[in-house]
Amino acid sequence: MYKSLTLPLLATLFFHGVILAFIIIDAPEPEPLVKRAKIQYIKAELVTIDKPKAKPVTPVTIKPKKTDDTAQKAALASKKKIEQQRKIKEAKAEQQKVVELQKKERYQKELQQQERQKAKRLAEQRRLKEQQDKDFADAIAQENAESQRFNDTELANSYIALITEVIESNWNRPPSARNSMEVVLAIQMVPTGEVVSVRVLNGSGNSAFDRSAENAVLKAERFPELQQLPSRIFEANFRRLRLKFRPEDLRL
Repeated sequence: MYKSLTLPLLATLFFHGVILAFIIIDAPEPEPLVKRAKIQYIKAELVTIDKPKAKPVTPVTIKPKKTDDTAQKAALASKKKIEQQRKIKEAKAEQQKVVELQKKERYQKELQQQERQKAKRLAEQRRLKEQQDKDFADAIAQENAESQRFNDTELANSYIALITEVIESNWNRPPSARNSMEVVLAIQMVPTGEVVSVRVLNGSGNSAFDRSAENAVLKAERFPELQQLPSRIFEANFRRLRLKFRPEDLRL
């Protein structure tokens, strides 16, 4: 504000100074009788010049320039549509992925179930076949065993008949022998057919009858035919042989 008042003040002082100079220059020469002049003083005052009031500035409203944003809106709409389509496509792809995964899991479960059922059927078939084979083998073995026992029995009986015939041919019955008499002898032999021992298991009550039976066995001494027998038949039937002696015949 003070800066704006300096120029008018200086101008006023300058103007008054000029007037004062003209007065001094044009003044008449003094008369011989000096007469005191009356000096008039110029009163200088500082004039304050009010700053002109600024006119109120009416704000100018700048209306935005209308632009054609149709293309921009179309681009945004297109972008939004593309984004929506992308999201829909991704959602469908994810859903399809889940469906495929579930389908694959169901297929795997069905395949595993089929494999388990197949393994179970095969195991049952193997079990049945093994049981059938075992039953068949057992039946064959039993049949063979029965056949073997029959054959062994037949073979043993044939050798027993041979031994009985030999002993009977050696037996001399005493006069005191009676049909009611019976003596049981235990005969022990070895695989060569040799008689090792003879002893009375159950006597008849007639010592002469019992001794006659013992002597008949000891007289035979050895049955060489027994060497031809399989060891199982010999061990089962002839290592320890029991013979019953009766006056009318010989019985095992």
